[in-house]
Amino acid sequence: MTKKKSIFFILAAAAIAAGLLLITYKSYYKANFGGRAKNVINLNKLSPLPQMNKFPRFGPTGKQLKRRKSFKLAVASMMSPVANINAYKPFAEYLQLALNMRVKIVQKRTYSAVNNLLINNKIDMAFICTGAYIYGGLKNKVKIIAVPVIDGKKTYRAYIIVHKPSKIFSVSDLKGKVFAFTEPLSNTGYEYPMSFFKDYGIVPKKYFKRVMFTYNHTDSIKAVAAGIADGASVDSIVYFYTYKRYKNVRRHTKIILKSPLFPIPPVVMPNGTNKKLRNKIKEILLNMSKNPKGRLILKGLNIDAFDVPDAKRYE
Repeated sequence: MTKKKSIFFILAAAAIAAGLLLITYKSYYKANFGGRAKNVINLNKLSPLPQMNKFPRFGPTGKQLKRRKSFKLAVASMMSPVANINAYKPFAEYLQLALNMRVKIVQKRTYSAVNNLLINNKIDMAFICTGAYIYGGLKNKVKIIAVPVIDGKKTYRAYIIVHKPSKIFSVSDLKGKVFAFTEPLSNTGYEYPMSFFKDYGIVPKKYFKRVMFTYNHTDSIKAVAAGIADGASVDSIVYFYTYKRYKNVRRHTKIILKSPLFPIPPVVMPNGTNKKLRNKIKEILLNMSKNPKGRLILKGLNIDAFDVPDAKRYE
């Protein structure tokens, strides 16, 4: 067979095969679709999809939050660092949804470290000790935006507590014992007891067998409960927070002295904070107790609500 005839027969066979395939396809198409293209998209009749909101109504996703600038919230170490995170994490999550911005909890071991972050605009908001505000150089560097209301009050006290099983009933009984301070900028954990001791001619380093700094009220309370310290001066708010949660604190600590009332530890923001953001935070805090979820979170912090501060009380 010549080369030309071979090519002819190949082309003819291909044509016959294509024809058979076309007839089979038409039969299948008619049987299954009735001659109509039910599942075929007509590209000439496209319409745009409905426009979606930038974020779902339940809040931004983790990836969306990550792309945004984070809001840094500091909690002074009035309680132990672990207790702070556990206690304030739901609050941070609530704030995160309200702001549509990632909220990060920042912690430092000392009040002065938190003060430095505020002064240098490294954080956006902080729960601080009254003493840290009054004695820590913050008066002209930050603004008090709200104060917590606890048991219907915007005040608190220092409590001098002692090991309950002991025979200590007054400060005079603490002579020659071990005493725990919180930290040098603490109003209730240092400033008040030092003022009290001065009024009674007590020099702590001479009066006590040993003095120690715990750097948070929770550890001072636990030190007394465990008998590591015979006495300590602590924040009344933190004392009742731990008293309610730890059986050991209830069984092994007692109050022997209560200070006069002080203005409650405030919530502050740096002076350099954007005014719009500051007003937004104020609105969120002041309305938190009106929100069912907000009330539940506040209850976990032993807070009734946030209220407008009386700035004159902190002068």
